[in-house]
Amino acid sequence: MNVLRGTRTGFKKWGAVVLAAALLTGTAASVHPQTVQAASVWNVYNDAMRLDKQGKYAQAIAKYEQAGREMAASRDYGNAGRMYRNAGEAYVKLKQYDKAVVSWDLEATYYAKVNLVQDSIAVQRKADALRSSVELYYETGLSAATLKNRTRDSAPLEPANGILLGAYAEQNKKVHNSAGGKFYADEYPTFTGKKHAGYLIYFTYGTSLSTIQSHINAAKRNGTAIELGVQPLRGMAEVKDDAYLRKLAKDAAASGVPIFLRFANEMNGNWTPWKSTPQAYIEKFRLVADVFHKEAPDNVAMLWAPGANPIDNIQSYYPGDKYVDWVGVSLYSIYNPTADPLKQGIDRSSHIAKLDAVYNWYADKKPIMIAEGSVSYMYPEKMRDVTEWSVYQTQQLYATLPMKYPKVKAAFWFDVDAKGTTDRVKYYGLSNNDKMLATYKKAIANPYYLSAVGGSTTLSYNPITTTVPAKKLKVSGYVKTWSPTLGKVVYKIGGKQVGATTTPPWTAEIDFSKYKGKNITIEVIAFDKQGKLITTQSVKTKVQ
Repeated sequence: MNVLRGTRTGFKKWGAVVLAAALLTGTAASVHPQTVQAASVWNVYNDAMRLDKQGKYAQAIAKYEQAGREMAASRDYGNAGRMYRNAGEAYVKLKQYDKAVVSWDLEATYYAKVNLVQDSIAVQRKADALRSSVELYYETGLSAATLKNRTRDSAPLEPANGILLGAYAEQNKKVHNSAGGKFYADEYPTFTGKKHAGYLIYFTYGTSLSTIQSHINAAKRNGTAIELGVQPLRGMAEVKDDAYLRKLAKDAAASGVPIFLRFANEMNGNWTPWKSTPQAYIEKFRLVADVFHKEAPDNVAMLWAPGANPIDNIQSYYPGDKYVDWVGVSLYSIYNPTADPLKQGIDRSSHIAKLDAVYNWYADKKPIMIAEGSVSYMYPEKMRDVTEWSVYQTQQLYATLPMKYPKVKAAFWFDVDAKGTTDRVKYYGLSNNDKMLATYKKAIANPYYLSAVGGSTTLSYNPITTTVPAKKLKVSGYVKTWSPTLGKVVYKIGGKQVGATTTPPWTAEIDFSKYKGKNITIEVIAFDKQGKLITTQSVKTKVQ
């Protein structure tokens, strides 16, 4: 009997046979109540399937959910999960994606109860990718005392508050032409409308620092830092505590410029010549860190910088707090509609959300840096322009970092259209896309983005959680939805509109003084660029 009950087909047939026999012999009253209930729940399921096929999705959902509740009550968790999977798929057909996410959460929960672990994980990832959520913040200032009373000691070159603005722009021909006497460190502030605090330079391990003397001179001339991407192109075996490494460290100390020494970056990927085991990598990073900490303690910070992907092996390469001054990450997005959880051929991924893993693991211990990163404005496989998508992702990145990720202390934009390790061209160059350039200019104008090492800002963003001050505030938000872009956000309190905005970070001035002493709900209503309602989320708080 237990075997039959473990499968829907067997369970249905068994229940139907018992019921038929009971009815034929006139002994229906003697049938076990669980048998009647078992047959009943599958009748509900059959009704749901029939309605689903007829396109009556709302009615089908009600039946699926009824069956799911009854199956869960009888601890038939596997089949309960399948009912909520069907309900979720029906919600998708109605384009009610927030409700689909709720169904998938239940599906994942019930699968986990019967040890369908991988199924549960896969469903939960789908739900999380499409989940709508909102986090609200308000602008405020930081006192000198607040900046002083930090939760940890400052790392070398770390600003007390704010994000050092950086870029890689050596291949941007509009700002750099060494033969023509044009150097990007000189030209980039005019090109982008703001002085940057540092520039990324790639450097081959085994060569002399004098090979980048023009970059060092430009950094001195402009008061900028260098993110030195040190690459052991002949493999990790060449990295030794020898005369070369000692001289490199002493030359760096004597350079007179702040240096973020980014040794053997993206070590967690399989595309670098220095690919090695975590143990071998950690040994070499520690060796280099020991030498630079001794020989260049004042102007060099050791930067450990994996790629955001693959995610599963990042932590195994961490050299340890003693050796790492900053934690960096390479953060890129290229339009990929094949990964759409809804199978509609749309890239719904969030660029900034790719930062979450590294930030959650290390931000309490070390300052975080986006060591390099960009959003491509072309879908290279189809050579389709996706500028609207890349503009939105870029807006959201620079608007959200100061609010949601305050422990990010530097961000370097990768400004180049070029081939990477494959033949696929990666379209990140600001000089070839006027809309992206305009977006970048506007995004970095925020004073939170700093133009020099040693700089800081008192601008800060407090989250709106249990309380909010009873005064007029500039409120901004991080709004995540299943829609790849949004066009408008409206704020309501007590059903009355109190603000509206059309660009991330969705900033509106809201006067909370009139609600002093009250518990309020701030409704956040998001629309797409065509004015269609996408989601309504709410934040409950007390005004005091």
